[in-house]
Amino acid sequence: MVTKDLRAFIKVLEERNELTRVNEPLSIDLEVAALLRELMYRGGPAVIIERTREGTLPIVGNLFGKWDRVMLAMEGNDPEAMASNLVDLLNLRIPQGFLDAIKTLGELRRFSQYFPRTVGNSPVREVEWDAVDLTRIPAIRQWSHEPGRFITFGITFVRYGNYRNFGYYRLQIIGKDRLIMHWQPWRRSAMYGELSERPEVAIVFGPDPVTMLMAGVSIPHPLDKLLVTGVLRGEGVELVKGSTVDVEYPANAELVIEGELTGEFVREGPFGDHVGVYSIAREYPVVRVKAIYSRRDPIIPVTVTGKPVLEDGNIIRFGTKVVKPLLRQVLPELVDIEIPPEGLGYVIIVSIRKKYPGHARRAMAALWGLVPVLGKVIIVVDQDVNVRDWGQVMYAIAAHVNPSRDILIIDNYPVEELDPSTPIPNLGSKVGIDATRKLPEEYGGREYPMDVTAPSDVIDKVRRIADSIMGRSGN
Repeated sequence: MVTKDLRAFIKVLEERNELTRVNEPLSIDLEVAALLRELMYRGGPAVIIERTREGTLPIVGNLFGKWDRVMLAMEGNDPEAMASNLVDLLNLRIPQGFLDAIKTLGELRRFSQYFPRTVGNSPVREVEWDAVDLTRIPAIRQWSHEPGRFITFGITFVRYGNYRNFGYYRLQIIGKDRLIMHWQPWRRSAMYGELSERPEVAIVFGPDPVTMLMAGVSIPHPLDKLLVTGVLRGEGVELVKGSTVDVEYPANAELVIEGELTGEFVREGPFGDHVGVYSIAREYPVVRVKAIYSRRDPIIPVTVTGKPVLEDGNIIRFGTKVVKPLLRQVLPELVDIEIPPEGLGYVIIVSIRKKYPGHARRAMAALWGLVPVLGKVIIVVDQDVNVRDWGQVMYAIAAHVNPSRDILIIDNYPVEELDPSTPIPNLGSKVGIDATRKLPEEYGGREYPMDVTAPSDVIDKVRRIADSIMGRSGN
């Protein structure tokens, strides 16, 4: 049974004792963020903050602070296995005859359940707000040097022609009907907004939990992220067409802000970001709010940033599983990929089935080309290395890397604006580390030294003896 909306997910969390409620009023100025960070660092439950001192709408936070709750959102289904269904859809063959056409039609019917569909009835439009007032929404100030209140878990939907996208972009409130849209260059939504003659957005709070998770996953143009979301859910997302904007968004959400970009750019930030430092203040586009709709008693998701690992670490882990089957369509030699949550997307480890000289560099180039701003550091290892075992990865680097040969540095390459290591926003460098065993062509024409191994029968015998010894010693 697909979890239709946030409320159904909250009910599941309560039944599993994974959610608690706080009735003591907290301030959206520093206090809410501090509580959520503390719960995330401690592996605590999701929480509903029923009252704020400023009288905003109620808050739900730390929804995905534990991987167990991500799996609850996925109904126990592995994201990687579900994403593999999308590969089957993308690989549908052109029919070669009548019988083949019938078979293909049957496959399309099976896949049609994943496609988004527009509906008439929409809980998110139960109430049209009489007055646009962004101060009622629990936008928070997380850190003392931030200049104002920020919306942190609103999902921005944007359309360009027949293409659409959605994702998380922080939003600084600068008036009851004005906010600043922080979407960075090289991001898909920013591209759509810049290409549109009349850019409009719908900022959605609290759709179903899988859609919330997918908002944090980068899916390259032109693949429809809503289709990917439907595959992950096992059922297409129900959408409603905007009332004042030409943008569709999830019908079962808690609240939506419909707005248009005015063409103005104003100073945004600084903001205490996921790297654990204040990001720079820069000019970003202004959104004028045209209308706000909601359920009768909406509850607003809020997330926080700071030094890892916080809630976004599990969203990174989820996204890695989702994109792995898609990456294998571009890199069939890809065995596994790990984006450690502590690495904030800047560090990527991949294992490959190495076949030819320079193969590791080709894998690096493919990953940098797909998502330019991520993967500041890419480490490529052989297929027998567990990319989630830092001990094995460190051994591969120690044993197989000759720095002058195996470290590739590319300067003046796009990077994420939030990366504090480079003084020029959006421009920095990349490093690729080839920690694979070297082929003769990469090793001066000689065979690479063999790994030391013991015969399997010897290993089996001594393990039985060692098990007996360890059992007797009580260790």
